[in-house]
Amino acid sequence: MTKHVSAKQKMVNYLSKKTGYNTFSVAQGRKLFGVQNVTARIDELRQEGHCIYTNTVQRSNGTKVKVYRLGTPTKSMVRAALKGGYSFSA
Repeated sequence: MTKHVSAKQKMVNYLSKKTGYNTFSVAQGRKLFGVQNVTARIDELRQEGHCIYTNTVQRSNGTKVKVYRLGTPTKSMVRAALKGGYSFSA
């Protein structure tokens, strides 16, 4: 019996990779994970306690695209999140 892995878990796994390129844009997220509303899934992951940053990257043709990456929150970010009602996974 195979275990089904949710799209959100696939996103976390992808962002958690220790090797290679571990960021993705909205367009890449749609293609890689089959999710139409990538931004909503990222917001859900953040609410679950994952520290996911959004960075703007400039492509070689001059266009800018936002990409997501997993990071480590600072103490002030943790305090602000707790004050705002967010929880953190252990």
